[in-house]
Amino acid sequence: MNNMIKTSLCIAFLASCTAAVAVAPYYSIRSQSENIAREMVGGGWNTQINFCDMDCWYGNFSIAAEWTSSFRPCNIAQCLFGCYNNNNCCSWGCSTTDCNSCCAPCGPCGPCYDNCCDDCYRIRISGSQVANRGGWDWLADNFGLPVDYKSCVTFEPKIDNFLVDFNFFLGLDEWCKGMYFRIHAPVVHTRWDLNMCECIEAQGVANHPAGYFNKTVVASGTDLVGITRNNLVSSFTSFISGCGVINSRDITFNPLCYAKMDCCRRTETALADIRMALGWNFWCDECYHVGLGIYAAAPTGNRPEGCYLFEPIVGNGKHFELGGQFTSHWQFWSDECEERCCTFYLDANISHLFKAKQCRVFDLRCKPLSRYMLAAKFKTPVEGLYAKAADPVDADKPVKQFAGIYSPVANLTYMPVDVSVGVQADVALMFQYNHCNWSFDLGYNFWGRSCDKIECRCDCCPCFEDNTWALKGDAYMYGFNTTQITANQEGVALSASQSGATIFAGTNTPIATAAAPWYKNPGVDNKLLAWNNTTGPLALNTFNAKGEAASVQQVYTSKDPVFINFCDFDLCGAQTKGISHKLFINFDYTWCDRECWVPYLGIGGEVEFGQKPCDDCCNNNCYDNCCNPCGTSCNTSCSPCGPCYDNCCYDNCCDNNCCTCALSQWGIWLKGGVAFN
Repeated sequence: MNNMIKTSLCIAFLASCTAAVAVAPYYSIRSQSENIAREMVGGGWNTQINFCDMDCWYGNFSIAAEWTSSFRPCNIAQCLFGCYNNNNCCSWGCSTTDCNSCCAPCGPCGPCYDNCCDDCYRIRISGSQVANRGGWDWLADNFGLPVDYKSCVTFEPKIDNFLVDFNFFLGLDEWCKGMYFRIHAPVVHTRWDLNMCECIEAQGVANHPAGYFNKTVVASGTDLVGITRNNLVSSFTSFISGCGVINSRDITFNPLCYAKMDCCRRTETALADIRMALGWNFWCDECYHVGLGIYAAAPTGNRPEGCYLFEPIVGNGKHFELGGQFTSHWQFWSDECEERCCTFYLDANISHLFKAKQCRVFDLRCKPLSRYMLAAKFKTPVEGLYAKAADPVDADKPVKQFAGIYSPVANLTYMPVDVSVGVQADVALMFQYNHCNWSFDLGYNFWGRSCDKIECRCDCCPCFEDNTWALKGDAYMYGFNTTQITANQEGVALSASQSGATIFAGTNTPIATAAAPWYKNPGVDNKLLAWNNTTGPLALNTFNAKGEAASVQQVYTSKDPVFINFCDFDLCGAQTKGISHKLFINFDYTWCDRECWVPYLGIGGEVEFGQKPCDDCCNNNCYDNCCNPCGTSCNTSCSPCGPCYDNCCYDNCCDNNCCTCALSQWGIWLKGGVAFN
C-alpha cells in the first residue's frame, strides 16, 4: 500500500511538472551597502587615498546621499509570479502591439493601465465553474471565493531607497608602508510597493453547494445550499492580504498568515551592513598602485520574516561576509604642466555570505505558487466512511478523513531556515579625467551573486506533521445520503485529496462529463466510491427548491488520500541568484589648494540593469530528478532534523533550478567629504 501511495504521488508530481516554471517566494536584492561604484567615484576621494611614500597617518571621510528607484517592474513580477504563456507582461498572452485586446478584459485599473503592456503584470482570477476560463487563471476556489467569481489583478512592483552613506579611509603608513583600513555603512530608508490593484469583472453570485466546503445544509430562500455568497470571501485582495475568510459554523477556514500581499506600501529604515577592508598596496608609485585586502561585512539591517511576499529589506539579509578586495589605478596620460590627466581605476570586492537565519515560505515541489493553494486537514479515527469500487460488502475504511479545517499552504510551509551564498562579486572599471580641480568619472560595474543555498534549521524544526494535510483543489469534501434532505442536515466527511491540483485548476472540473460531473469527484486521488456504511452509498447532488434530489451521483473518495509531507517543500525552487550591469557617471570639484584639509563635492548617478528572470526561469520546466518523493533516495525518511534530510530529496537538482532575480534601478547621488593628512 505504501508503495502504491508513493507511486501515485510521484505520477502526480511528474504530471504537474510539464507546466512548471520557476518562481521566487522571496525577492532577494543586492544590498544597498554593496555599491563599489558609489564608493570609488570622485577626484576628491580616489586622488586623495592610496598614497605612496607616506610616513604618517592620513585619511579621507565622505558622505554620499543617494536616491534610487527601480524600473522594469515586470521583471520583478515575473520573478514573483512566473511568466506563463510568453515573456511579456500580460500574463494571458497578448502582444505588446495589441494593448487594447490585452487590457480589455481588465478595464482601467489605476495609473498602470495607461501602459498596461509595458509596465503591468496581470493575473486573472476565476472560479472553477466559470465558462471558458483561461489555462493560467488562478483558481478562485482556493481563496474562499464563489465558483463563478472573475477578476483581474495588476501588479507594478517598485522599490525606492533613500540612503546616506558614510565612508572612511585611513592610511596606516606610520605602522606599515602601503597598509590601509576602509569602512563604510549607509543608513537606508527603503519603500517596497507591489502596486496591487484588483478589477472585479464578476463578483460572483453562486452559493457554495452543500458538501463542497462544509457539511451542513442551510436554507437560502427557497434553495438548500452549503455556504451562502455573503459568507464567502468578498474579493481576492481581501484573502491575499490576510483579511478574508469563509464564515461557516461547521468548518474552520484559516486566513492567510504568511506570504501575504499588501495593498499598501511597506517601509523599513535601518543601518545597512557595515563593510570593512584591511589591505596593503604592495605595488605603488605616483602613477599607479595595486593592492589586496581582507574584505568583511557585519550585518546591521533586518532579516526576512516571511509575513509578506514583497517585504522591505535593508542590507544583505543578516549575513556575515568574508572575502577579498582588489584595488588599483593607472594614470596613463598627463600634460606637461600636470594640470590634466587621464586615469583608469579597477576595484573589486569578492565575498562569501555565511549562513544566516531567515524565515521563509515555500511552494510544494513542481507546483509553483502552490503556497496560495488550499490544503485540507485529515484526522483519525474514520467515522461513517467506507470506500470500494462497486459492491459495498467488505468495503474498507480510508486511512484518514477530512477534519473540517482548511488552511493556505503558505501557513504550513512557513519555517526558519539557514541561507548562505557561495560567492558575491562587485567589480567596477572606471575612467577619470582630471582638469585642475575638476574631475569627470565614467564607469561600468558588474555585480553577481551565486545561487543561494537553503537548509532547514535543525535547532528549530518546522511545526508540520506529515500525513495530515492534503491539497483540496476543486474536490467535494462531504457526501450525503441519497434520500430527500432538509435544512440543517449534516453530511459525512470524505477522504478526498487532489495531489495533481495546481494554483490554476483542480482535477475534477477539467475531466468532468455528463456521466461524471465535477461534484462526483472524478479527479480525486486513488478514487473509489464512497459508502456511509456497508450498505448505503454517499452522494453529492443538485437539489431543487423542495430539497429533492434533481440529479444524484454517488461520490468518489480517495482510498487513500495523498498527503503533503515535509519532503514536498520546495527548498530548491526557492533559491535565487543575481546578475546586474551598471553604468555610472560623476562630476567632482576638489579644493586642491588646501594643505592639511582638502574638501570636495560632487554629483553623480547610475543606471543598473538586472538580468531578466525569464532568460533562465520561464523556459525551465521542472528540474530533473526533483519530483521523486524521497522514498528511494533516503536512508530512512525525509525528517527535517536528521542527517538524511541533507540532500535527500534534492540531489542533482538544486544547482539546475536557480532563478535569476536582479533589480533594475537608477540612482542619483550627492557626494562630499574631506581628505586630511
